[in-house]
Amino acid sequence: MKKVMTAKDIQEILGICEKTAYDLIRQALVTGSMFKVIKVGRLYKIPSQPFFDWLDSWEGC
Repeated sequence: MKKVMTAKDIQEILGICEKTAYDLIRQALVTGSMFKVIKVGRLYKIPSQPFFDWLDSWEGC
């Protein structure tokens, strides 16, 4: 497993479109309460373990 994922990885894991993946990542970045997001220039990098921890605990809508 990769230590750091991209928006494309999130898109593939969740089976969502690119726009929705970026919306989710931006929401996590702004709220700081979902999963960790690191912004490097224009790129978003998501550490794998915090993302999967969040996904495992997610209860949906």
